[in-house]
Amino acid sequence: MEMKVNVMRRLVMGRVLLCAAFCILCSSTLKAQSPTAKEVFKAMPDSLLPYLSQNNRLDFIDFMESNMEAKVTNALNGKSEMTALSDRYLCLQLNEASRLQLRLLPVSTPVDSMNYIVCMVRTYGVEAQSSVVSFYSCLWRQLELTVDQLVTTDQLLVRPSTMTNERFLEVRKILTPCFLQAELSPTDDIISFSVSNPVVPQDDEIDVGNVKALMSFKWNGVKFNKL
Repeated sequence: MEMKVNVMRRLVMGRVLLCAAFCILCSSTLKAQSPTAKEVFKAMPDSLLPYLSQNNRLDFIDFMESNMEAKVTNALNGKSEMTALSDRYLCLQLNEASRLQLRLLPVSTPVDSMNYIVCMVRTYGVEAQSSVVSFYSCLWRQLELTVDQLVTTDQLLVRPSTMTNERFLEVRKILTPCFLQAELSPTDDIISFSVSNPVVPQDDEIDVGNVKALMSFKWNGVKFNKL
């Protein structure tokens, strides 16, 4: 009888240990499937930011988490700064003329076993800024997603009702060439587009500002939809 009780105890204990192991495994798996921006940034290939070393990236994170100014000296002996970091967003001012934003977007179907993908926006320029938008898995495999069909610069130049068509055409000419600038929201799964242009004559600044529109799109788990 005593032997039978001992056997039963061992079986129960085995099941408890098995359940505990299963819970730990599930917890670990869920964590792996839902990475943070910090974790994804740490794993970024050097080829995507060739003049920022892995130590630079780790320093950024340490500084931000210590509420310190997150500036590092990059491989070009210039200064790069992380200006924002949250669970799903980060922003880097790489140099005076280059900025990088990352946002983790939730996906309806896991990609590389992850519940998120990476949207990266690189913006170049000082006065006139142009952006390039790319998508990656959280393992940094480039994805065949694009925002090329979302909006054009023509759609972002709109004639106000108070402006004559003749004046509108003049302003458009002033804005040629203009560039598409993208901005990721730090708090929502939204990307916004506007036009950017070189400095315009002071007399035209108001009219130029009046014809510029802003278009925003929200991520739905598969693609961006216009708001």
